[in-house]
Amino acid sequence: MPETRKKVRVAVVDDSMFIRMAISRMLEDDPDVDLVGSADCGETLLENLDAWRPDVLTLDLDMPGMGGLETLDRVMQLCPTPVIILSTHSGEGAPQTIEALHRGATDFIDKQRFSLVDFGAFRQILLEKIFEVTGKIRPLSAEALAEENANRFPSPVEDIKLPTAYDMVVIGASTGGPPSLQTILEELGSQPPIPVVVVQHMPKGFTQAFAERLNAHLPLTVKEAIHADRLVPGSVYIGVAGTHLRIHRSSGELFTELSSYPQHQTHTPSIDVLFESAARVGGRRVLAALLTGMGDDGAKGMAALKATGAYTLCQDEASSVVFGMPRAALALNAVSEIGDPKHIGQRIRMLMDAPVRAFSRIDPVSQD
Repeated sequence: MPETRKKVRVAVVDDSMFIRMAISRMLEDDPDVDLVGSADCGETLLENLDAWRPDVLTLDLDMPGMGGLETLDRVMQLCPTPVIILSTHSGEGAPQTIEALHRGATDFIDKQRFSLVDFGAFRQILLEKIFEVTGKIRPLSAEALAEENANRFPSPVEDIKLPTAYDMVVIGASTGGPPSLQTILEELGSQPPIPVVVVQHMPKGFTQAFAERLNAHLPLTVKEAIHADRLVPGSVYIGVAGTHLRIHRSSGELFTELSSYPQHQTHTPSIDVLFESAARVGGRRVLAALLTGMGDDGAKGMAALKATGAYTLCQDEASSVVFGMPRAALALNAVSEIGDPKHIGQRIRMLMDAPVRAFSRIDPVSQD
């Protein structure tokens, strides 16, 4: 008998009956999805969590009784599960969504970007995120799989002689990135001697709240990047959603550059755009980290950085929500070292504080 495909078990939590019914209609025809439960509040979800055993939850944040953030906290305590926040994009909603990401939510959808009358676009993005956060990826062709297996692991690097100094840290992240990024920044201490520039994939309107949240919780100055801002040691600059972020050098100093070019990118800002600019102006004086995320943004940019002598790190598979971007960088042999976010943060701090060192090998990638 043919093997039955295992479906992704989805539960929906939203106080709006219309939203619950709409999501049910979106998911009911997909052969790989099983809608196991629907709740109008956090209390109902928790009562049924053991019976439903969802692989992923969609969660509204603005609910009566037990609110979305409290519900999220309880889920993470009782049964850690990937959670996709269904957020209403507003001045008040963005900080709540960012807070949810830092408390353990995996991803979010800005409901105001889509029309719930025309289900097509919303259904597509919802299914993409469900499959993404649960690891249900459509199988590769035999040829593509063979190529990926052949190129997955970089060759061991023997006796790496590091540069004598670094000018900047550049970091790229996507799905699951906010808590990983916060962990790395926490490890850098209160006064890192060089600036940190970050691209985190987010829709428009959320990166300012993301920067403000980090600034409030870290002993660092964290802000959304503005055009032609001089990069200051000890400060963190977050790329603005909808605008590419580059670094340029003038009179020996580093500055931000915001631009709409190139257009029609999958992600704006693009991690590749940031990394490639850092390779041009910084070369071997750059520390770079590529974190969890779907797709391959950042892989080519990291390869450009490594080719100039920059020291490149990527998040390991075990700690990544989605291992797509780090895997793509590994396939290009663009990675000097891998590890979990705490390890990456500690390594960056060590390199900044004591830059003249040699390492015998990079840490091997787990093949489990």
